[in-house]
Amino acid sequence: MIAATLLTAAGITVRGSSHREALAILNEPCADNTDTYAWVSNGSHDKLYLIMDFNPLHEPGQGNQGLRACNGYRYEFHIAKGASLKDRVVYRVEFKNTLEREAPPSPTDPLGGGNELLWQLTGGTETMKVTRIEGSDDGDDWRDDDAVVLGRNLPVLPNNHGPQTDRLIYHLGDFKGYDSGDPTSREVGLYDQPFVDTFIHPLANGGRIIAGQFDDPYQLDEKGIFDLVNLNRDDLGGIPGARRPPAKDVFTGFNLFSIALEVPMSEIFAQGIPHNRQLRADSTDSLLRVWARISRRETQTVDANNIITGLKGSGDFVQVGRNALPLFNAGLVGTQRQTLYLRTSPLHDVTNFGADVLFPVLVRDAEALGIYKALGVPDAAVATLKGPRFDIINAINLGRPIPVADGFTGDVITLDAAIDSSFPNGRRLGGGSAPNRNQVNVNSVLISLIVAGDPAAGLAKGVEVNDKDYLDRFPFLAPAHQGLYQGHGGVNVPTQPNIPPPGGTP
Repeated sequence: MIAATLLTAAGITVRGSSHREALAILNEPCADNTDTYAWVSNGSHDKLYLIMDFNPLHEPGQGNQGLRACNGYRYEFHIAKGASLKDRVVYRVEFKNTLEREAPPSPTDPLGGGNELLWQLTGGTETMKVTRIEGSDDGDDWRDDDAVVLGRNLPVLPNNHGPQTDRLIYHLGDFKGYDSGDPTSREVGLYDQPFVDTFIHPLANGGRIIAGQFDDPYQLDEKGIFDLVNLNRDDLGGIPGARRPPAKDVFTGFNLFSIALEVPMSEIFAQGIPHNRQLRADSTDSLLRVWARISRRETQTVDANNIITGLKGSGDFVQVGRNALPLFNAGLVGTQRQTLYLRTSPLHDVTNFGADVLFPVLVRDAEALGIYKALGVPDAAVATLKGPRFDIINAINLGRPIPVADGFTGDVITLDAAIDSSFPNGRRLGGGSAPNRNQVNVNSVLISLIVAGDPAAGLAKGVEVNDKDYLDRFPFLAPAHQGLYQGHGGVNVPTQPNIPPPGGTP
């Protein structure tokens, strides 16, 4: 009844991954997970693909130093198996940026070095180390001696600054100066997919990794969302009380930092995937439970001798960020608990956030704005949607026999390794009907589930295409926007009014 009523409308687009979604990470972008992806290769299911996005909203052409890897943080993919959320294996990535100290400048200095104003001219390096930590029952999964190094000193993909950097720093073509009279070296970029591919590194376990600056692959009409869910008519079935369209993707033209990891499935299921290529809806033996975690040293002290971060970390590593399902912290967890979410493990999500899921505030807010009334949804249906909503929990657990209890149910991406992935059974990047479309509009699935009680209701379509085409192979991410000719900017003529006209500028 609920879904049937709402299907007559275009939907409610209250979407969000996790871009600056909590107060605790507003001033710590290195700890700001935005999206997590986890899926198996189609057909054979012999590979697990993992992507973690963080450090978002980077304007491609902004900043002397551009977008850099974050020193002092641990970026981890946590993987459990079956019904339990206890880690079975963790893949950790740590970055190290180095820059040689130099004497103050003199008139005879050559080009380059630490006295330069721009990072790409300094000769500084960005590398990463990749380790695997095997989970165990001894309670000390985080010991360094549990870690097996899969790769070290692996170069990070550099930023896409522009044509001169492509030639002078990346040596992708011949450089001709201003005195040549030829503007090609200043107008024609050479940073392309083959160059990006040179930063895909093989790992000791037979997997691969790449990390660096990429296009932000997420889409969202965040402008409307953050004006107290000010939705446009296309998202509300054309009702006259809504603002005029179109919806706009606020992440268009922005870059972020991504880690893409390919893992042989034989490392996860040493004896082979149980009943591979067979769906057994009453089993949990082929399930993987995936989430991403960011941690750093507990105490950060100002250190003038550290020319990279200006800080010195001490004490234990503590969790400062995490992410799994899109929308969970941004769209279900209340503001006063969003920092608690970032600092805690999914093992305790039922206790900490069970009420947020069972009684979703989004339904109450939609009712207060008059959305249900405008769509003609009966009061009884709205009352049902207010909760308790065990249907939401059942959906994120894929309908499998997983206890709704701490240690079993939580914000993780659950995927069945025995079958092809399709959200909410995993989450893949790209794979849609066009190169710039995702396989599934995860926002529509989740919002349809929350506001209509049916993940297949087709609500919240919003902005469904990316501003760049995804790659159809590893690492799947689109290359970063170029700093010179892409991203944002304007000539500032004419000036903008303080109060925009109704509907804004298309």
